[in-house]
Amino acid sequence: MNGMKVEMQPKKNVRKKRKPDNELPVHQCALYKIGSPKRLADLLNISTVELEVILQSESNYKLFNKVLAPNPFTGKSPKHRAVQEPKPRLRKLHERVLSILRRVQYPVYVQGGVKHRSYQTNAAIHLGARQTATFDLKNFYASTRYCLVHDFFHKSMCCPSDIAGRLASLTTWNGVMPTGSPLSPLLSFWAAKGLFDKCEALAIKYGLNFTCYIDDLTFSGDQISGRFQSELKILASRFGYELAKEKTKIFRFGVPAHITGVISHKAKLSVPHARLKGARKIKDAIEGKGKAYGFTAAQLKKKLAGAINEAATIDAVKYEKWAVYSRKDAEDQFNK
Repeated sequence: MNGMKVEMQPKKNVRKKRKPDNELPVHQCALYKIGSPKRLADLLNISTVELEVILQSESNYKLFNKVLAPNPFTGKSPKHRAVQEPKPRLRKLHERVLSILRRVQYPVYVQGGVKHRSYQTNAAIHLGARQTATFDLKNFYASTRYCLVHDFFHKSMCCPSDIAGRLASLTTWNGVMPTGSPLSPLLSFWAAKGLFDKCEALAIKYGLNFTCYIDDLTFSGDQISGRFQSELKILASRFGYELAKEKTKIFRFGVPAHITGVISHKAKLSVPHARLKGARKIKDAIEGKGKAYGFTAAQLKKKLAGAINEAATIDAVKYEKWAVYSRKDAEDQFNK
């Protein structure tokens, strides 16, 4: 223009803002009424050919046993866990489905896997109750079967049966929920939502509060009766689940309730004694007053910072100063 050379400005790399979590009604979910393999493939950002290759593959998962090392400071014994971890190609699809499901609205009782909800908010809901009961769904992922996942995509998401079948095949391993997928915590909720909704209705019937944190069920109120417990057991079995008898705990009035790793007592949340005892043992090891169990000073300080930071998220008044100090100490050790 007018003999002047106009230089084109390079486009700014504007990062696309992610849609908010926990806001959309189910009928506005991107998975709702997916009617064809082509639409499904487009939604998953792959071709229909790639989709079929993945569906027909028998080597989509890496299988291994994970041994959680014992913690010498807290006295926790080692745990063995069978893991089915999706390989990169399938994991990418699981992460895509997860990003879609995150945006859907979740009932208030769901406290695990949802943004701004945690094991701490789960415990906080039950503060001040006269009685509290915690239950664990035994082998939750292994009991969350293909048919439940298919029903979710078919009945709740209103996908045709063949599309629901493809989605269920993509998201399950050997007909059950895989333990090593980032998608499993949220998808297992949707697959078992019928059970959880009935748990909420049962709680209302008995005048109780109810929350679930993945496979941990917590009820609280004036009285946790034997009749209520019997009905809950029958309810779980009706959906193909079983309550882990050894993990069922009833906390009567005046007794500190242990809820998903937090103590609820006298209308206040506090850090479990075992966790604090472990932190003090680490501190003693750093100061040369106790066993280090082969850990270096840097490793010990990092462990202590992690433990106290977590304690501060539960009780900031009591532990925030210690958390700040332990973080700085760990950083200084790292920068040496």
